[in-house]
Amino acid sequence: MNNEVSIINCDYFTYHPPITDARKEKHDRVNKACLHLAQILMSCIEDESLRIKAIDCIQQARMFANQGITVDELRKLRGN
Repeated sequence: MNNEVSIINCDYFTYHPPITDARKEKHDRVNKACLHLAQILMSCIEDESLRIKAIDCIQQARMFANQGITVDELRKLRGN
């Protein structure tokens, strides 16, 4: 199946630790911004279930943003 090959060979299911200082700095900026937003929401949202949902969304946004930074760098290194 073509889909299986593309999934096996893609970068989405492997870990790529940040190597360059530029990438480390981008990850750090995203992480700090998400932490800051989470801290604000923790102090602003009283409803516990909605606060938990909001924090979960921030965690997901952080994860996808950092994955995007990684994939962008890998594609540039490969000339894609």
